[in-house]
Amino acid sequence: MPLSSRPLNLDLETTPIAPKGLSSLLEAFGWTDPDGWWTHWQHRGGFEIGRGVWPSDIQDEWLFGVALPLLSQVETLLEMGDRQLLGLSALPGCGKTTLCDWLIHVSEDFGWSVAFLSIDDFYWPGQELERRMAGNPWGVPRALPGSHDLKLMADALDQWKLTGELFAPRFNKSLRQGRGDRSGWVRSEPDLVILEGWFVGVVVPDGQLSVQNFDSLQLTNDELAYRKGLIEILPNYASIWNRVDKLWHLRAEDGRSSRLWKRQQMDTQEQQTGVRVHQSDLTSFVRMIETAIPSDWLQNLNQSDVVIDLTNHRSVREINLK
Repeated sequence: MPLSSRPLNLDLETTPIAPKGLSSLLEAFGWTDPDGWWTHWQHRGGFEIGRGVWPSDIQDEWLFGVALPLLSQVETLLEMGDRQLLGLSALPGCGKTTLCDWLIHVSEDFGWSVAFLSIDDFYWPGQELERRMAGNPWGVPRALPGSHDLKLMADALDQWKLTGELFAPRFNKSLRQGRGDRSGWVRSEPDLVILEGWFVGVVVPDGQLSVQNFDSLQLTNDELAYRKGLIEILPNYASIWNRVDKLWHLRAEDGRSSRLWKRQQMDTQEQQTGVRVHQSDLTSFVRMIETAIPSDWLQNLNQSDVVIDLTNHRSVREINLK
């Protein structure tokens, strides 16, 4: 039986099945034989590649349907050369930061030169960030459009593309009593950079710059008024998105998936660190994610090259090329 219709390892009682669309994705990477692709990664360790980076409950289905295909994308872009920028967009709590950490860890093992940036790294310094986030109806200290120094981000990416040197800030969310601040800079010379964020690739659709209540959620007057300003800021991010060579979108089942994902993420954080996020802070953050940007814009990224549709339990439903 071909890979797309059979379990991967017949010696296991419970084994992952190739998600719909995986064969088409692999063909885009030059793997016309999916079984050959799987053999390629089995020879490099299969599901055990970098497994120690993941939480203990990581499922083979996630490794097979998301992590290894994304690793193949990294491999393909590195073979192309010319310092490729790979974008990764997903709602908060999905696990994209852990996924990127895993990619960096595996890349180091393979001798690949790969760097990971979050748009969060380009938040304004504390005082300026405070000023720009003042008055938002959710009371969040960051994360909204407008909280990033876009010129600094553009200059860092352009300098890297031109010279091979990436010099970028890092942001520590634990500083200033949890409001966060810059915490130094990192210099590197990667061949490929991964840029991730919860609204990477989001643009304002034609004719929709004037704000409307696009969502099924009922927004308050304050939320609608503030969102109007955010929508006016969003086009400024297009110049960053246009620098991305390939964009992957881990698409949630619906606009409210982040509510479940963030709760799970906070529970895991508490178990691992003993630090508990106040319920009111979590509620405000999730409300911001659900209302600050129309959910339809977050769910449909016209610039995306690969879309992996996830269930609310992070299982892969389908993979689509755009």
